[in-house]
Amino acid sequence: MTTTNPESIPRSEALSEAQTQARATLAWLRPGKKKVIAIGGLKGGVGKSTMSVFVALVYAVHYGLRVLLVDADPLSQTAYDWHRLAKKKGDPLPFDIETWPHARVGQRVLDDTDGYDVVVIDCGGESSDIFGSAVAVCDQVLFVTSPRKAEMRRIKGSLDGALSAAKDRIAEIDAYVVFTRVKNARASHNEAARNLVRGAGYDLLSSEVPDLVDYEDAMETHPKELGHYLNLVQTLEVAA
Repeated sequence: MTTTNPESIPRSEALSEAQTQARATLAWLRPGKKKVIAIGGLKGGVGKSTMSVFVALVYAVHYGLRVLLVDADPLSQTAYDWHRLAKKKGDPLPFDIETWPHARVGQRVLDDTDGYDVVVIDCGGESSDIFGSAVAVCDQVLFVTSPRKAEMRRIKGSLDGALSAAKDRIAEIDAYVVFTRVKNARASHNEAARNLVRGAGYDLLSSEVPDLVDYEDAMETHPKELGHYLNLVQTLEVAA
């Protein structure tokens, strides 16, 4: 399914002063360069699609970049539904979207995303083949999980399996575990989970997303506040 409309891509002359200044902080941004971010994780309920939409939103709104979000989740297609419903309500999201829920998603990104500065791939959590295909062509991987001990044990198989698909490109890819739905009242529990991730040798992004109903309620809307996701992307850019 193709919903890309080149006219929706922002042009440099339309950028605000704030967007121009924000762009200047991006060391990778240059003509012809495209950044690809693969977002995946464990099954259901940890906020992968929410993360994907907000990351795309940050690059489109804060940096004024040309952004494509690829919904590669073979089951829920939450990101596509979000984009479609927001548009139906008359307040569309400021980036384009494609639905490529198959193990050729990586090749499609290589072949069919010219003209974009950033491509965000929502890999879902159901298919290791899709996740691996996306990781094989990406610059950064965000492995989304909540700080629960049961999920900590499952990171290794899922993330290591996806990274193995990158083969000779593994040294070029920055992979981070990202905590979402963090309950601030469980400070000691959260710190124990952080230590488990670090102890296993994975890079844990210092920026986390708390368990806020505002992010759940953002579905089907064009969020006007970037919230914790702005800090997350800025942290990601500094870490790269």
